[in-house]
Amino acid sequence: MRSSLALLALAVLVSGCASHQEMREPRSLLQSGLINDSKEAARLEQKLTDKDIAALLDADIRAKVPTKLALAAVSDGYLSAIGAEELQRWEAIVQGVPYIEGVMPVTSLSIGSTDPKLHDLRTAAAGMGCELLLLYHVSDSSVDNYTDAAALYWTFVGLWLVPGNLYEHRTVMQAIIVDCRTGVILGTATGDSHLSAACPAAYGEVQEGKLAQEARQKAMDDLLKACKPVLKAIVSKAAQPRR
Repeated sequence: MRSSLALLALAVLVSGCASHQEMREPRSLLQSGLINDSKEAARLEQKLTDKDIAALLDADIRAKVPTKLALAAVSDGYLSAIGAEELQRWEAIVQGVPYIEGVMPVTSLSIGSTDPKLHDLRTAAAGMGCELLLLYHVSDSSVDNYTDAAALYWTFVGLWLVPGNLYEHRTVMQAIIVDCRTGVILGTATGDSHLSAACPAAYGEVQEGKLAQEARQKAMDDLLKACKPVLKAIVSKAAQPRR
């Protein structure tokens, strides 16, 4: 640990000033490879780039309600386990949505794979008796830059006392609500959180972990808030009699 910090201090001393690395953009749901229907992908791309964080697509498809809502979380193309606390938060959200009778997580056991396509997730959701699937893609990005104060790292004590590193972390969650029978994407929603904090290099690993955890929490808060009105609009349309 001491040797790595010493090398860091030497690097900063040589550079002598702050750094300005750009944070890469988090991977989008479209880049995940989950959606292989070109028409759906094109329509989804348009909605995900809208300024609105929640948007309904204009397809005249009505889900069959009442129903339970299947949930699937994907990160870097792989299906993620939805923890008990996160599942409870989704339960709380759908309690205020008519015709949604609860949530059911899609797991790797139910699809037999950890890197599914959208069709696999729809099939698993339908097998659980769910007419709707809510899929959310989680992507993270981070960067570590030196601040002007990093010049004091040469004292070595500064490695523990001077906030010479600026850590940034961004989490983006993009969700789609899918009609399991047709595969049509009925709605979209997004959650986004970008956090930063300066601290001494000696505590960088701890700070990075803290930022990642807080960013995910805030992005999830944002996503849950965005999903509720979209779900309400979808089931409201589904419950209306056809003319």
